[in-house]
Amino acid sequence: MTGMTDLARPTRVLVVDDDPLQGAVISSLCRRLAYEPMFANCFQAAADQIVSGGFDFITIDLSLGDRDGVELLRLIADHGRAPRVIVISGCDRRILSATVRMARAAGIVDAVSLPKPIDLASLREALILKASNQGSLRPGPTQRPRPITSEDLLRGFERNELYPAFQPKVHLATGQVVGCEALARWDSPTFGAVAPDEFIPLAEQSGLIKSITLQMLRDSVRMARHFLELDRSFEVAVNLSATLLSDTSIPEEIEKELEEADVPAQALIIEVTESTAMTDIARAMDVLLRLRIKGVGISIDDFGTGYSSLAALARMPFSELKIDRSFVKECLTDADMWKVVSASVAIAHQYDMKAVAEGIEDAETWRALDELGCDIGQGYGFARAMRRDAFDEWCRHWNRQHSLAITSERHQA
Repeated sequence: MTGMTDLARPTRVLVVDDDPLQGAVISSLCRRLAYEPMFANCFQAAADQIVSGGFDFITIDLSLGDRDGVELLRLIADHGRAPRVIVISGCDRRILSATVRMARAAGIVDAVSLPKPIDLASLREALILKASNQGSLRPGPTQRPRPITSEDLLRGFERNELYPAFQPKVHLATGQVVGCEALARWDSPTFGAVAPDEFIPLAEQSGLIKSITLQMLRDSVRMARHFLELDRSFEVAVNLSATLLSDTSIPEEIEKELEEADVPAQALIIEVTESTAMTDIARAMDVLLRLRIKGVGISIDDFGTGYSSLAALARMPFSELKIDRSFVKECLTDADMWKVVSASVAIAHQYDMKAVAEGIEDAETWRALDELGCDIGQGYGFARAMRRDAFDEWCRHWNRQHSLAITSERHQA
C-alpha cells in the first residue's frame, strides 16, 4: 500500500498550520493516501509533537502567529532523525528558497517548499516522492579508539599511509578527460579512513603540511607524466595549504619536483581557496605570481563561498575558477543558485580563465552547464576520487565508451 512504510505502522504526517481550514485540506489529502495526519495549530503544539518524534513527513506554514516556522526547523534539525519537511508559505519565492537552504544546512537534508495557494497535485507528489535518505540518521562523528595526535600523523606519513586519490576533470563540450584533481587521503590501520578535514589541520599545526604537500605533488606529477604521453594537454591539480602561501620557497620546491619528474609546468595546476589567498595578500601574491611566471596554472577553489571573491580575482593571477559544489548541486532546482553559477562562468571568461564546476552529479546538470558555456566539470556524476590504478582503468573505460558514442553519432548523422 502507498501509505505503509512497513508492516508495523502507517506513514505519519505532522501538519503544522495556524489556519484550521488549510490544515484540514492537507490532513484530508494525507488520509486519501492512507497516511495518518496529526494537526498542530500553533508553535508550542507542534514543538511538543516534534519532540515526541515518529513522523515521516512534516508540513510547516512559515507564519504561525507570534512565532515562525524557522524556529521549528531548528528544533527538527536538533532531533537527529529528520523526516521529509515540506515548507508551505505565501512568502516571496526567494524567502522559500532561502528557508529550504537553511533547513538543509542545519541537517534536514530532505526539505522542499511549496507556495500558497497550495496546489494539491504538487503537495501529493511531495508527500509520495521521498528522497533516498529520508528518515535516515544524520552521521555523527567517526568513533576513534582515541584522539589522533601529530605523532600518529607523522608515523602514518613515514609508513606511506597517506596517498593522493585522483578525481577526473571532464571537458563538458566533448566529454573528454582533460585532467584530474589530486586529493590527499589517509588510510590508517589504527584509525581507519581519516578524512582530510581531520588530518590537514593537524598537519598544519604540527608543521608536517609542507612534507605532505610535496609528497602529494611528487606522486601526482609522476602520475601525470604517464597521461601526458597520451595527451599533451593533460593537467593535474594539487591543493596548496594556506600556511604554504606565505612560504616564499614553495615556487622553487614545486619547480624542482616538476624537473625531476620531467613534467612541464603547464601540466600542473595549484588550487587555493579564496579565503586562503586573501589571508596574507602580499605573500600570496609573491608565491602565486612566481608560479604563474614559471608556467604553473593557479585555480581559485570554492569560488563564491567567501567574502572577497571579486577582490581576489582582481588582484591574483588565477588561470582557473572553480565554482563551489554548494551552488552547482542545486542549480537546476534553485533559480538563485543558477544565477550564481551563470555569473561565475561569465566572470571566469571575462578574466580569460577556465570555468570549472564541482559537484556535477547527473547528466542533466552536465548538459545545462555545457549549454551555459562552462568549460570543465567534476563530480560523482563522472567519478569519485580513486587510487592511481583505479583512475587509470576508469579513464580507459570512459574514453573507450566516449569514443564509441561519438562514432555512433557520426554514423547516424
